[in-house]
Amino acid sequence: MIRRTCLAVLLSAAAALSPSAAAAAELAVEPGSFLAKAHATVPLAVVHIGAGHPTEREIDVAAIAAAPDLTQAGAHPDVSTHATFTAPGGTQQQKDIRVEAPPGLVGNPTVVPACDMSSFEATFKGQPVGGCPPASQVGVASTLPGTGFYFTSPVYRLATPPGAPASFGFPFRGVGILLRPTVRSDGDYGLTITARDIPSVSFPVHATSVTLWGVPAASVHDPERWDPQTFDWGASSELTPRPFLSNPADCDSGPLTTRIGIETWQRPGEWLPAEPDDPAYRAESPAPTGCARLRFGGPGSEASLSFQPGAHAADTPSSYRAKLALPYDEDPEGLANPPLRDTTVVLPEGVVANAAAANGLAACSEDQIGYLGNEFPLPNPIRFSEEEPRCPDASKLGTVVVHTPLLEKDLEGSVYLAAQEANPFGSLLAIYLAIDDAETGIVVKLAGKVTTDPATGRLTATFADNPQLPFTELDLSLFGGPGASLANPSTCGTATTTSTLTPWSAPYTPAVTSTDSFKVTAGPDGAACVSTESQLPFSPGFEAGTVSTQAGAHAPLVLKLVRKDGEQEPTHIEFSLPPGLTARLAGIPYCPAAAIAAAGNRSGRVEQADPSCPAASRIGTVSTTAGAGTEPVDVGGHVYLAGPYKGAPLSAVVITPAVAGPFDLGTVVVRAPLFVDPETARITARSDEIPHILKGIPLKLRSVEIKVDRQDFTLNPTSCEPMTVGAAVSGLNGATASPSNRFQVGGCGELRFKPALKLRLKGATKRVGHPALKAVLTAKPGEANIGRAQVNLPHGEFLDQGNLNKTCTKPVLLAGNCPASTVYGRAKAWTPLLDQPLQGPVYLVGGYGYKLPALVAELNGQVKVLLVGKVDSGKNKGIRNTFEVVPDAPVSRFELSMKGGKRYGLLENSENLCKAKKAKRRAIVRFTGQNGKVEQFKPVVANQCGKGKNGSPVKQ
Repeated sequence: MIRRTCLAVLLSAAAALSPSAAAAAELAVEPGSFLAKAHATVPLAVVHIGAGHPTEREIDVAAIAAAPDLTQAGAHPDVSTHATFTAPGGTQQQKDIRVEAPPGLVGNPTVVPACDMSSFEATFKGQPVGGCPPASQVGVASTLPGTGFYFTSPVYRLATPPGAPASFGFPFRGVGILLRPTVRSDGDYGLTITARDIPSVSFPVHATSVTLWGVPAASVHDPERWDPQTFDWGASSELTPRPFLSNPADCDSGPLTTRIGIETWQRPGEWLPAEPDDPAYRAESPAPTGCARLRFGGPGSEASLSFQPGAHAADTPSSYRAKLALPYDEDPEGLANPPLRDTTVVLPEGVVANAAAANGLAACSEDQIGYLGNEFPLPNPIRFSEEEPRCPDASKLGTVVVHTPLLEKDLEGSVYLAAQEANPFGSLLAIYLAIDDAETGIVVKLAGKVTTDPATGRLTATFADNPQLPFTELDLSLFGGPGASLANPSTCGTATTTSTLTPWSAPYTPAVTSTDSFKVTAGPDGAACVSTESQLPFSPGFEAGTVSTQAGAHAPLVLKLVRKDGEQEPTHIEFSLPPGLTARLAGIPYCPAAAIAAAGNRSGRVEQADPSCPAASRIGTVSTTAGAGTEPVDVGGHVYLAGPYKGAPLSAVVITPAVAGPFDLGTVVVRAPLFVDPETARITARSDEIPHILKGIPLKLRSVEIKVDRQDFTLNPTSCEPMTVGAAVSGLNGATASPSNRFQVGGCGELRFKPALKLRLKGATKRVGHPALKAVLTAKPGEANIGRAQVNLPHGEFLDQGNLNKTCTKPVLLAGNCPASTVYGRAKAWTPLLDQPLQGPVYLVGGYGYKLPALVAELNGQVKVLLVGKVDSGKNKGIRNTFEVVPDAPVSRFELSMKGGKRYGLLENSENLCKAKKAKRRAIVRFTGQNGKVEQFKPVVANQCGKGKNGSPVKQ
């Protein structure tokens, strides 16, 4: 900062212009004249003006140029500058002059007291009393106005005006030249000092030299300290010496470059030089050396970072406070501590981003923070504008306070969430630290990259290439409450933060590793504390049912699973619906497999705008809540019908765009095969693994609510018996739970139950013949479904046990591998729930625990149903078949056709059917409805006896 100050002082003095012989020439810095140098103390030269004239003093530019450069990193040199101007009295006059010091060259103005403006005015007006005190002097300035000798003046630290971090000035020919330093927030965060609106004087300034002192209060400068009481040189500061200037600590970035720029009154807004790399406006000095001698702290003053939560309960959102402390050595005989370059903070295992923070959260865009890009050369590749940030309040995550010894006040700012991927790192997570201090005019913006462990969610924050400006403490506080950005570990115990703090003098000065720990001492909401995740409890709440309880009515189905904080997260969920709770699949297409696969590779916002699965396959919605605390974030999606999956005849696909607040974590696809019990048609859904972490963000899933709400889709049972909706849930850490919910519909007695059955024998009618059988069952829509069916054929039909030798076994049947040789007939069922009827062979199957093989109809189609019938004889001694379990599903028509003939005919006539009386040809039918109603009747079994006129069989 001081070297810059010297240049600004020098150039400010050069603002004096007057008409001259070179009026036609352009104002410029004379090539080769610009000098910027750090050196040991060089006394002022003594100049005798002549007999009878006082002795004057001036900066010995030649001696300074010949002095060795003091390049030791962190040293406290004097800094001198010199510049000569061409055509100083021409048609152009300096309005503003800015000097850009190299990054890392800083000054601490607080080491000397400030001279108030009234005292400074007394000084530059030459008043005999009330001038600036000697203790506020920080250097000297010599100006050559063209009269043959230099006018030398003291340079003072002045009272700081609003909007500036510091102020300096020196008297010159009855005026005060004021210098204002600023921080280059749009580049390397070096210091720029600008002399603005420089007043004109009556004669031109040809050259100026400025020396600023590394340690202003050092006694070596007493001979050059101005005493306003004696109006002469030679005074004591009477202060304890403290360093004002310090060399940079970066030994690897090459020579230090100082630049100047000039704006004239005649051409406002146009700055010289026209070419930024004009060598006349640049001065280079050697790169710092000796970085290995620097200390990044020491005993009692080690660089460190602490990280502590506001709450100590497990699995709970919490505020967090990070305090970064850095050493600052003010020994004038020592070396300044190097400033912090890189900070890497690895948060404790288990301290994770809280998904619930997305509620009401926004992100700060690159435009709003003022990001300019990464094209600026190292060491500071990330550039921001000097404008104040315009981040929305909803993007604020916390506050930051910085204490620096260079200022008399702390700097305060905010921590903002950067937009996902649209940030300097292109990362999922990033934060901005932004300081916009109106009192000092300082704007500082830093970008921090936050990475997440994809498996555990552990967070690492990195701030690289920080400004080379010293500070002693940075206090960062992240907000707490239900929407806190961080959540505590799930278990109790010690949590440790590890930080790596790297100075600008690295690798010559080693980085410091700092650790800090805290304890999680309680469970969430006062619950018991566990030390390992396997000990976490797992007792999820479960609710299930249909919106309407009217038997046989269409009603949306709702399933909800809830987890408390401090419990294991669910990873697999199985729902078993009560028998009879079915769905109308007719007219619903499956979501294609390709669309399901594509959905998992899409961004959530794309999925929201244009769902992968067709709308026609949608059967419901899903609502999930995630995050720790009392206000988890709600994320919704859709449920679609899909085809066969993992051995199930069909499946449901839950597609959830993981979009919450400013975050888009992609699209979550969880598919669940829907198994249909072949005998009861009871549906069981078994989910694939439910993700517990997305892109390193732990979801901490709190609830899953599925609403199957497609119009006229879900259908209630027609049985009013008490039932349950069961669930089997697996926890993340190995626990299991089997919650259930009572389920019962009402109004079953209001349902009609009037199924009809027609029976017909075909083929042989004589005694010992083996006729074929066809049975046709019909039912009207809206009636109760059949729960049990028993048909007792007339006494004239008995079972030919000699034909029971072609049977299948139950395991082979369930595997779907019964051979064709075991087929005794065919069955076909029509239901309004499906587009196509179910149909398939009828087998004789052993293994059901009956005395005789069971008669089993295998109905295949969109789903598979097995109708298992017990074969025996009834009261009338005729063959009887009883389907003891019939699925509670609507069937409009059912056809059963059994083979006849000697080889496969199970029925054998015990008498000539054509001679049997009608009363003996009646079957006994007893149907029991799912609602408990019984329909019993005795239909006549039709057969073929005789010929009609046209030769067709005659029904009897």
